[in-house]
Amino acid sequence: MPYQKLAEAILAEWRAVERQLGELGHDAADAAALEAESRRLRDEYELLFLQARAHHRPEPPPFPGGDGGASST
Repeated sequence: MPYQKLAEAILAEWRAVERQLGELGHDAADAAALEAESRRLRDEYELLFLQARAHHRPEPPPFPGGDGGASST
């Protein structure tokens, strides 16, 4: 799967997790699991970004509204 297509799928899942976190608040009992999932998705997305760059493929866009996403590395 091309990096950008896979990145779109990961971003959609990452956004959903972030929305759930926003609805729960970081103090909720389920927040720790959601935060771990968010970190996992961020790491997976960053790996895709780095692989795209290493293989001279179009880079996925940064996570909107975040800290700049993988492009800040």
